[in-house]
Amino acid sequence: MSLKNIRTESKLKSPRFIVYGPAGIGKTTFAASLPEPIFVPCEDGLGKINVAHFPIAKSYDELIENLQSLLDEDHEYKSVCLDSLDWAETLWQAKMCEDFGFKSVEQAGYGRGYKECLAYVNKIIALLDKLRDEKSMVVCLIGHAEIKRFEAVQVDPYDRYQIKLNKGAAHRFMEAVDAIFFVNYSLGTVKTQGAKGQQITKTIQGQRKLFTEERPEFIAKNRYGMIPEIEDFTWDAVRSEIVK
Repeated sequence: MSLKNIRTESKLKSPRFIVYGPAGIGKTTFAASLPEPIFVPCEDGLGKINVAHFPIAKSYDELIENLQSLLDEDHEYKSVCLDSLDWAETLWQAKMCEDFGFKSVEQAGYGRGYKECLAYVNKIIALLDKLRDEKSMVVCLIGHAEIKRFEAVQVDPYDRYQIKLNKGAAHRFMEAVDAIFFVNYSLGTVKTQGAKGQQITKTIQGQRKLFTEERPEFIAKNRYGMIPEIEDFTWDAVRSEIVK
């Protein structure tokens, strides 16, 4: 090491991000709009979307082999999309159980099984980082959302949307990425007149939005200084905020 190695400017690398939200909201369609994408599926989530993809990984070893092949072989793909994190979790848990001789991830007791799984998670993250650093690929991790109780410090516990993963694995992925995007429909209210003249307030579903900053209702983040909400749920709109 030398003081000559000190830099005052940083080069913007290809983004690594998680996009998650309720089922059917368009996460996979959004990922398919990334530049020259290749999907690494762990579930049958592509439907009728015509995009380059590996066969569905049926084991953790297959998942790793698919990622490794993108690193080892020459190709023209510019984005790698892992679909989805919670289905990949079933693969690394099964691999851990096979390696340690457990019948289930719970068998070890005291959370040991979930802790052992982190070594398998770290291997996936390391490969994705290499694809970003050595192949300049955009890394997109697709996740489903679930509502969980959040034990807040300053207020009473409350429910919020979180990424559907075991807590330890979720934290590893959330730390590893540059952004976590939460996608959902905005909600509004409208007042109507009831049969007996009473005012009735109804909740109505608004347009789809991508959220880039955390709120009490959900987890989100970004390292790019993006606006909190993006109403145009497209890669072009997201990218314009990243590189502005």
